[in-house]
Amino acid sequence: MEEMISISKASKILGVDVRTLQRWDNDGKLTAYRTLGGHRRYKLSEIESLISGSIKENTKKNVFIYCRVSTKKQADSGNLKRQKDRLVRYCNDKQYNIIHIFEEIAGGLNDKRRELTKMLKRLNDVDTIVIEYPDRLARFGYNYIVEFCKSVDVSIETVEQNKELEPNEEMVNDLISIVTCFSAKLYGSRGAEIAKQDIEKTIKELEKQKEPTKEKGENSENNN
Repeated sequence: MEEMISISKASKILGVDVRTLQRWDNDGKLTAYRTLGGHRRYKLSEIESLISGSIKENTKKNVFIYCRVSTKKQADSGNLKRQKDRLVRYCNDKQYNIIHIFEEIAGGLNDKRRELTKMLKRLNDVDTIVIEYPDRLARFGYNYIVEFCKSVDVSIETVEQNKELEPNEEMVNDLISIVTCFSAKLYGSRGAEIAKQDIEKTIKELEKQKEPTKEKGENSENNN
């Protein structure tokens, strides 16, 4: 009778993790037989054939691409498409196997992002998540997502390692996001919109107040 072994034992014999064996099973590279309880079992003879090199793992990295913009206006202007194209080009250059591309229009503080939720539920399908830079995944709490992904052996790879917004722009975006978020909780969506409009108006007024100072400085330099 053919000897059958558990997935954990097969993993130890082959020196690969359990997720790799599951992927081989899904790809049809190695047959897993199910018990009545739904557990995977493998024929020892097939495991030995793997060791001898008759079947080899696909060494390409399986990845998800996640891209996000904050507003529909940004998406309509082509920002989302350009971001996706850059990420696809990056993965193709690296010869990564793109499993799925998740595209989202939502703020970085939005905790009800459907595409992000869908992606996190499918982490067993990939080795890596590719993003343009950390802010695209989450404005705050990015490190929590990184640690969660690590717990299931999935890494996060950022294309733009040193991508940073101008300091003032970054602070303005953070401030608007925070005020909008808490206003929504306190006063509902209408209150959040009013608060957002008010703070944007205040910021524009402050920027106008700075302009004469800047022009005065430039005129002084020209006179000198």
